[in-house]
Amino acid sequence: MYTLTLNTLRLTLLLCLTGALSAAAQCRDPWIGQIYQQLYNRKPVGQGETGECNIHLYNNGTWGSRDELMGYIKQLQQSGLRIGVAPLGNNTVMVVAQGSQVFAVSLLDAGGNLVAAGGGNLVAAGGGNLVAAGGGNIVAAGGGNLTGLNANTPGFSFGSNYGTLSAGQRRVATSGKGALVVR
Repeated sequence: MYTLTLNTLRLTLLLCLTGALSAAAQCRDPWIGQIYQQLYNRKPVGQGETGECNIHLYNNGTWGSRDELMGYIKQLQQSGLRIGVAPLGNNTVMVVAQGSQVFAVSLLDAGGNLVAAGGGNLVAAGGGNLVAAGGGNIVAAGGGNLTGLNANTPGFSFGSNYGTLSAGQRRVATSGKGALVVR
């Protein structure tokens, strides 16, 4: 079982959203790290297949050249999506926000695959939710609070920008043909 206090989670997400935990991180695809360094003079938030290192954020994991991947990374950054990650045992919590509003959170394994979707599924030992009941309790870079993160925050999975959605789902474009399917 995982044991995390709410303050530990807040601090971890704060560091992740500011990019501090990515200082020594390596993306599984080295081009992603190289392009972030070249374009934004920073390493991507995350490592392996988590956070901004997750290939599914870029045309759902498909590109033919480094320049094409660079275009998808630019699209993701221009979309206004903010990605935060926090380690949780052998898995990673990935939080997605637009501006200061968190709109989805999911638990991913080391390969970047979905384990659990939504705030209500991320439960610590003893039954305490990892997300604060009132939201607005996690501080983002620059001191702005993130709101909307609570036990009812929907989860997401990686998908295509096209296709049929189930009731209650929506798509949030990432880049190219890729999207987050939020439910």
